[in-house]
Amino acid sequence: MTHLSGFSNDLFQGKQIVITGAAGGIGCAIAAAFAACGADLIRIDRPEAVPKNERGWIGCDLADRTSLTAAAACISGPVAALVNCAGVFRRMPLTEVGAEAEWDRTLAINLSAPFLLTRALVPQLAGGAVVNITSVRAETSAERASAYTVSKGGLAALTLALADELAPLGIRANAVAPGDVDTAMGHTDPDITAKLFARTPLKRMARPEEVAAACIFLASPLASHTTGATLRVDGGFLAV
Repeated sequence: MTHLSGFSNDLFQGKQIVITGAAGGIGCAIAAAFAACGADLIRIDRPEAVPKNERGWIGCDLADRTSLTAAAACISGPVAALVNCAGVFRRMPLTEVGAEAEWDRTLAINLSAPFLLTRALVPQLAGGAVVNITSVRAETSAERASAYTVSKGGLAALTLALADELAPLGIRANAVAPGDVDTAMGHTDPDITAKLFARTPLKRMARPEEVAAACIFLASPLASHTTGATLRVDGGFLAV
């Protein structure tokens, strides 16, 4: 993890970190980053994506409230940070058949699950931090992706609400807003990717490790007076 060389390898020594969507993409990089800083990980992802017979994993369909409640009940002890990273993204015209089901699932995973899991873990998070992975699409629309745009905008607003309401418990809540990231989800349409590069000052996708580094900072004592903030990792996309 060379991109985390600025962080101490004992920054989260013995601290429990819960990460959703940890089996791949950005979530996998976030899990690796926290592990490199000494954390004890609880990784949540779809049952079919969870490695067999490996400790520290919980299989959960985050769109299903019963499954989510059961997953939360498996987490014991203090939680230093909860990173709500799991998300789904699918380009779909507003009028396409089946869009209502896609709308419901996208909001369930991208918005309702972070709310429900955070609420369930509040007693264990005292003195800790919540980091929500939003998107630049919380501030600007995504082409043919109304459900995703709304879900990320809602998650950004939820971050503000959590920062306000949980502050008396010593819980900080912040967000990381990536732009286009070099993952399978970030390579959905070459033409759209080309448009994004054209208006991004740094002219490249973010590496997942760069998003992870922002999460490490916001979850750590280095950000002890930061709450309700959104840290963009977008190569300047929203600066122009």
